[in-house]
Amino acid sequence: MIARRTFLKHSGLALAAAAGGSALFTKPAHAQPAGATDSGKDGLRLGIAGYTFNKFKLDQALETLKKVDVHYLCIKDFHLPLKSTDEEIAAFHEKCKTFGVTGYGVGPIYMGTEEEVNTAFAYAKRVGVKTLVGVPFKMVDKKRTASPELLQLVNAKVKEYDIKYAIHNHGPDMPELFPNAESVMELIKDLDPRIGLCLDIGHQFRDGKDPVKALTSYAARIHDLHLKNVTGPDKKGKGIELPRGAMDIPALVRALRQINYPGVCSLEYEKDMNDPFLGIAESIGYFRGVMDATRKV
Repeated sequence: MIARRTFLKHSGLALAAAAGGSALFTKPAHAQPAGATDSGKDGLRLGIAGYTFNKFKLDQALETLKKVDVHYLCIKDFHLPLKSTDEEIAAFHEKCKTFGVTGYGVGPIYMGTEEEVNTAFAYAKRVGVKTLVGVPFKMVDKKRTASPELLQLVNAKVKEYDIKYAIHNHGPDMPELFPNAESVMELIKDLDPRIGLCLDIGHQFRDGKDPVKALTSYAARIHDLHLKNVTGPDKKGKGIELPRGAMDIPALVRALRQINYPGVCSLEYEKDMNDPFLGIAESIGYFRGVMDATRKV
């Protein structure tokens, strides 16, 4: 069993105590060096979803990842536009490299036409990622609605490009647009297995569904994961720091290990988006503490 001090070492409380020089928070022998996989032998990788930084430029986003020792970023198009040149893409990757960050995927990208699907896949290929988080939709009664028709084109594109396509679920606020994992799977169950889920666990929970059940039921089709916590299991639930919400995060971590999840667990922090930095640090520290405390040694 991992000692209690190991858990606290990674928490926001530990950060405060460490500033005072307490010997209690000595780095444990199994801790990974900067740049290594966060959880060692169990393979879980921790990242941040680019949408977290929608109020900030790329440099500030990368500085934040460096400060919290996170090395994976899902790229949003406000940091790297869809029309970026090859030179701009190369410069983007070089800048990420100087901060020890890898852009592992792109999106979410909303796609309402065949042209937008084609553009998104071409962009993902030029950026050099193997995961495209997407939302294929059509307009019905002035509402974005899941599009089975565009999914047929997506099915062809994943075969052409060999890129995983991860559909982002949207919760009860947008019931027509993939509200939960189950609604995604109903539409993609007979399509290429490279079409799967970017499972937003917070939206899944807010829609009255169990994120852990979704993980274990659809393990082979979980291509990306948006990590967050919320205040309640319904539409009124709001985003909150990871240790303070209603969801059982240790159960989620155990399920991720159970299915040998190969992707990235990307924090999507949507509270205090004008000043998210303390919430990001608290959430990242807590998740690392949970990984340590639940790890078998």
